[in-house]
Amino acid sequence: MSRRAFDAEIALDLAVNAIPFLIVGFFVVVFALFNPWGFDPLQSTVQFAILVTTMVLLAVVTLVAARVIETDDRTRGDSPEG
Repeated sequence: MSRRAFDAEIALDLAVNAIPFLIVGFFVVVFALFNPWGFDPLQSTVQFAILVTTMVLLAVVTLVAARVIETDDRTRGDSPEG
């Protein structure tokens, strides 16, 4: 019996990354709509670059972790344990 990619168990294991991703996304939206320090091209570019880079790296790490969990034989529930 083969496992479907990103099944419920893997989704639960990786759900812990959703909270930081949503927090950073919240700040991207808030700073885009309401910037209390005003708009300075250099400062705003650096600020958004840091936030967006963090979101992208978190998404990549989450996908890599999902692939590793999926391919690891120890995490498969269909193998009989001795």
